[in-house]
Amino acid sequence: MGQDYRSHWQDARFTGVSTDAAPMTERFDFWHALFPQIDMQRTTNDGGYRAAALACAGDDGIAFTDLVCAPTASRFHDGRLDHMQLCVVAAGQFGVPHGRDERLWLGSGAGLQLLDWLRAAQTHSETSYRAYHITLPRAAVYRAMGGDPIAGTGALRTLPDTPLGLLLKDQLGALACHGPDMRAAEAAAAMKLLSGLALTYLEGFGPAARDDGRRIGDSHFASACRLIEARREDAGLTADAVARAIGCSRASLYRLFEQRGLSVADHIRAVRLNHARTLLRDPRLGIGDIALRCGYEDLSAFGKAFRRRFGMTPRDWRMAAERNF
Repeated sequence: MGQDYRSHWQDARFTGVSTDAAPMTERFDFWHALFPQIDMQRTTNDGGYRAAALACAGDDGIAFTDLVCAPTASRFHDGRLDHMQLCVVAAGQFGVPHGRDERLWLGSGAGLQLLDWLRAAQTHSETSYRAYHITLPRAAVYRAMGGDPIAGTGALRTLPDTPLGLLLKDQLGALACHGPDMRAAEAAAAMKLLSGLALTYLEGFGPAARDDGRRIGDSHFASACRLIEARREDAGLTADAVARAIGCSRASLYRLFEQRGLSVADHIRAVRLNHARTLLRDPRLGIGDIALRCGYEDLSAFGKAFRRRFGMTPRDWRMAAERNF
C-alpha cells in the first residue's frame, strides 16, 4: 500500500488496476492507497466500493485513461498540474468546480469537455460513473488552440461534436476495448494516432477571448515552444538561450510560462525526456547516445531525470517495450 501506481502507467503498454484485487471490505482503502496524490472520501456507503482504471502514456506526454469510479469526492494535491484533459463521460455523471461558486455536472451525452486542472483540482460524484480522459501537456493545448482556451475563472469548456470530435470519441471507446490486448509497438502506434486526432480537433477552436497583449504573449509562447522542440538535443538550451532567440528578456519568458501554469525548465526537461522514450524504441541506439541526443551530457543525470518522470530507468523502460513488442 502507499505505492503510486502512476509510475506503472508510464511504460510502453496499456496497464490496468482494479479494486477487484482487494477483499470487499478493504477496496476503498486499497484504491486510495494506489493514488497518494489524491485525497478521497466516499460520498455514499451503499454496497461495496468498486473502481478501475486502464491507462497508457504516449511518447509525446499525451495519455489515455479509462476510469470507472464509485461515488467519491476527490481533491488533487500532487503539485504537478501542468496538464489539461479532454474528457468524455460514457456513463453516470460527476461534478467539477466551475467559475466562482458553481459545480457543473458532466454526464453522458454532454460532449467533449476540456478541463483545466489548475482551476478544477477536485471532482465529486454521488453515483458511479465511467469516463474516458485524454491528458495533454498544457503547452500542447495552448499551441494547438492559439492561446488560453478557457475564459475567465471557468474550469472547463464544452467543445462541440464535430465530425472529427465524433471520430475521437469512437477512438476512445476502441482503446478502452482493445488496448489491453495490444503489444507495446501497437500501443505506441495507437497513442500516436490518438495524439494526432486530439490536437487536430483542438486546432479547430480558437482561444478564449483575450486582449491584444495576451495575443502577443501567445505568439511569443508558441515561438518559445517551437524553439525548444527544435533544439531539444542541444545541451546548451537554457531559459536564457530561449529568451535571446525569441527576442525577450528572461524575466518576460518566465512570466509567459508562469501565466500558463508552466515552468520553462520543466517544459524543456519534459520535451527532452519524451523524446528519449521515442529513441529508446530503437534498439540500435545505446543509452549514452540517447542521453546526448536529448541534451544530457551526464548519463547519470539523464537516468535520474528519466526515473523521476516515468518511475523507471531508461534501461528498464526499454526492456518493458521489448518484452511486450
